[in-house]
Amino acid sequence: MDKVEQRTGGRVKFERIYGGTLSNLSNDPESIKDGVFDCGQISYVYSPGLYPLGTVTTLPFIEDDTTVWAHAAHELIKTTPELQAEFAALNQHYLFTWAIEPMDFSSYYKITKLEDFQGLKVRVHGGAALVAAKLGWVGVSVPWEEIAVAAANHVVDVICASVPVTSRDAGLASIMPYYIPFKVYQFHFATVMNLDKWNSIPADLQAIITECSDEAVDDALAYLAGQIGQGLKDIAAAGMETVDWPASETERAKELAGAPVWADWVVEMSGMGLPGQKILDRFQELLAANR
Repeated sequence: MDKVEQRTGGRVKFERIYGGTLSNLSNDPESIKDGVFDCGQISYVYSPGLYPLGTVTTLPFIEDDTTVWAHAAHELIKTTPELQAEFAALNQHYLFTWAIEPMDFSSYYKITKLEDFQGLKVRVHGGAALVAAKLGWVGVSVPWEEIAVAAANHVVDVICASVPVTSRDAGLASIMPYYIPFKVYQFHFATVMNLDKWNSIPADLQAIITECSDEAVDDALAYLAGQIGQGLKDIAAAGMETVDWPASETERAKELAGAPVWADWVVEMSGMGLPGQKILDRFQELLAANR
């Protein structure tokens, strides 16, 4: 927002309202559509039914490298008419993808193999929920706003959420003793603008906003890179132990719940009359091009 205001010479100004004041992640798509506020974040993870094709970006094990993933996801959305149409149907204009850490786990138990998840109550969402279903875990849905309370009260034994920065900020490092660096999927945040508001902005200012939005992908990655090292120090200081998760276990998980889940997703999209295979193929092309 600062960049846009500076580069437009103040012709575009934002009123900054903290998240949760007017809406929440689950309701943000409708709030932006209806103009409750003009610009904000939505998540494919929290609203998969509204953006079904977009959930290709949150499939499990689709990409380990967050930088590669973020650039590919941004390009996919910007250049794919079917994904643009999902936003337009909700009166939204897509601006950029904001990356956070990959989704891994905080736990009350020292988990070192896939079998250790069996019988535990695992908070899951997005790609992790698909992994849980495929591997027979006990998946539990807990809204982010309730995550610390759920952990403290042992509503769940394991929590899938991004560590070390986001979960640290939620207080999980002082509640759960183990960090399991088993990265299952990339969480997607998209910053969007109400389409009516976007269309009311002159073309020269739209161009500046688009330029700043493209840069925001790298801005997010730079911010993340600067936070992870400190986050690891902070969770260790809070008493959270980082478990030595074997790479071989991740490879096992990919074989069992990677490509097989992608195939299930394509079937699901086809059942909805949507070109899932086309979108999956295109995303994989962009991922390969950004590696």
